[in-house]
Amino acid sequence: MHVYSPWWLDNKKLDFPRGYHIELWGGMGMPSYGFGFNQSAVNEYIGEEVGGYGHKIRDEVKDFYGSLVGLSGRGESIARKENYCEIDPTTVDEFGIPVLRFNYQWSDNELKQARHMHETFEEVLGNMGGKLLGDKPGPEKKYGLHNPGRIIHEVGTTRMGSDPKTSVVNEFERLHDVENVFIVDAGPFVSQADKNPTWTIMALSWRTSEFIIEELKKQNI
Repeated sequence: MHVYSPWWLDNKKLDFPRGYHIELWGGMGMPSYGFGFNQSAVNEYIGEEVGGYGHKIRDEVKDFYGSLVGLSGRGESIARKENYCEIDPTTVDEFGIPVLRFNYQWSDNELKQARHMHETFEEVLGNMGGKLLGDKPGPEKKYGLHNPGRIIHEVGTTRMGSDPKTSVVNEFERLHDVENVFIVDAGPFVSQADKNPTWTIMALSWRTSEFIIEELKKQNI
């Protein structure tokens, strides 16, 4: 598991909107030489080469055991018209049903946010007296951003809003076009914040359920 740090800065003083959280991880594990373990950085840190065989590697495992920590960042991307999904005109699933096709790209907001993450992580670990064991990704690698949709709690595609021309459901998660259909999962989300959406899904579902009960009492549905 990981410790969760919420947003702590004022975005008015930054060059990107919204914030991100930090996940701190580590534990009593041993370094994996050659896998996620930058030997050259460790060599520089301790002044000699690490790894090897016999007593040498046994001693190093004792020294490094439980000493590795890491920081991960998760942020919110802003909803944009340029990012949307549509019915794929050619691709179908195994049952012959057309699949969704997503059109999504990172904007400058997400790139600046990711850059800020790495600068923050470096400062935090440096102040702890730690040694960075990985190469900090630069603009050529989009500051470490993965492809959209790779690490995600899926939300959206049935956007909530008051205008039927730009949204699918209203404030009670009721379809604009079909009065007796409600969507009570994460579909109505306009964007995804920096943490799991489950509690918000439950809160909105509760609100929708109360609305349905009141409408049934009035025989409106």
